[in-house]
Amino acid sequence: MEKKSEEEDPYRQPLTRYERARIIGGRALQLALGAFPLVEVRPGDTPIDIAERELEAGVLPIIIRRRRPDGSYIDVPLKDLMEKLEQRA
Repeated sequence: MEKKSEEEDPYRQPLTRYERARIIGGRALQLALGAFPLVEVRPGDTPIDIAERELEAGVLPIIIRRRRPDGSYIDVPLKDLMEKLEQRA
């Protein structure tokens, strides 16, 4: 079986808006429950504001699991997806 290059593999595409929403929501919940913020907290910041800044700063140690149609999956580090997103901009 021939291995597809990274550009051809749809499971190595940039972070989707749904994944972004899931990451921000999950991290905001952690922050609301007392998790230590990984970026500087400004007065008036909500957990969602902090989670968004953490995501943009690339400091979240998260791995995205993307399922394939055949039932298998691929684990992609968030850092890789954010780099692809920056390259597109």
